[in-house]
Amino acid sequence: MSAVRSLAGMIGACTLVAATTIAAAQPLTGLKAAEPQPSAGQLSPGLAVGYVYGRFNQIKELANKKFEPGPFLPHLNWRMGSGIVLTSKEKELVGAQITGFIRFDKAGMYGFDVTSNDGVRVEIGGKLLYEDPTVHADDTSDRIDVKIEQPGWYPLKVLYFQKRGTSTLVLRWVPAGSDAKTEPVPVPATAFARPK
Repeated sequence: MSAVRSLAGMIGACTLVAATTIAAAQPLTGLKAAEPQPSAGQLSPGLAVGYVYGRFNQIKELANKKFEPGPFLPHLNWRMGSGIVLTSKEKELVGAQITGFIRFDKAGMYGFDVTSNDGVRVEIGGKLLYEDPTVHADDTSDRIDVKIEQPGWYPLKVLYFQKRGTSTLVLRWVPAGSDAKTEPVPVPATAFARPK
């Protein structure tokens, strides 16, 4: 009988741990839209990017680096394998700082995930969306729910580095109002812009 009670207690404890883990995954809130909102005439398609070349092991090593402007990024759906990293000049040892805006057409709950190889840090509307700061093979985050209070353009900043071998950087979403079973898709190029 005591074994049965002990087993019941263990199951209850596991259930409590699982519930705590689920409860801890609260949606990201408090993102701030660009203020004032840029007009269409103030924007160009895609995202601005700057590069720095060298060996990096942690995303924090990109802090205070001087980035050389590179050709803009039309999207954030990059599976480069062993080819050139993004729009840089190299296949390895590349750091990038990506800036611009992401547009949310309506308020509501968006689901994001990030795939990277190697380190990455993504901020939207002044809030940290996701960070995987070290060297690693292709790895995709869990879904990150983001509550958008008002539609419009939001500041976007991505720090990314590639050390050796292959490279990947992909930002996907499930737009607000989608069915619960909708699979994430790469954020469309039309949702990105940069100042002229």
